[in-house]
Amino acid sequence: MRNELKYENQYIIQFKGLKEGVHDFEFFLSRLFFAEFEYLEVPDGNIVAHVVLTRKPAFLDLDITLTGSIKVLCDRCLNPFLMDMDYTGHLVVRFSEQEDEDDDEIMFLHPEDHHLDLKHYFYECISVSIPYRKVHPDLPNGESGCDPEMIKKLKDHLID
Repeated sequence: MRNELKYENQYIIQFKGLKEGVHDFEFFLSRLFFAEFEYLEVPDGNIVAHVVLTRKPAFLDLDITLTGSIKVLCDRCLNPFLMDMDYTGHLVVRFSEQEDEDDDEIMFLHPEDHHLDLKHYFYECISVSIPYRKVHPDLPNGESGCDPEMIKKLKDHLID
C-alpha cells in the first residue's frame, strides 16, 4: 500500500545524486492526483507512470509511458465509465540560468536545481490523451454500453 501522506513528494525525481546512465522510476496516479486538477474533468483513475531517465552530463533525457484507466463521463448517456489510457512521450530537461520558455518536449531547470517535479507534466500528458468524444465502449454482444434508460429517453425526444 502507498502512504497517501507522502503525496506532495510523490512525483519528484531527485537527480542530483544520480550517476550518469539509465535509471527507472515508477509513479502511481490515483484519486488524490486527479483531485488536484479540477479542470481536467477526470475525477478518478489508476495510472502507472513509467519513467526511464537517462542522465547525461548536460541534460536529462526521459522516456515516459502512462498506462491505466481514467474515469470520464460518457457524452451520450452522461454516466461515468473507465476509459483505457495509453500515452508515450519524450522529455528533455536542460539546465540554464536564463528563464527559457518550456515547450512540449523540452523543460528548463536552473543549474542549481536538484530535483524534477513531474506532476504538471503528467497532468498535461493525460489532458492531451483524453479524446474529444467519450462514449461507452460497446458490449461483447455488439449493443451499446450506454445506460439503456437514457438511450430510450434520447430516442423518445429524437426529431425525425
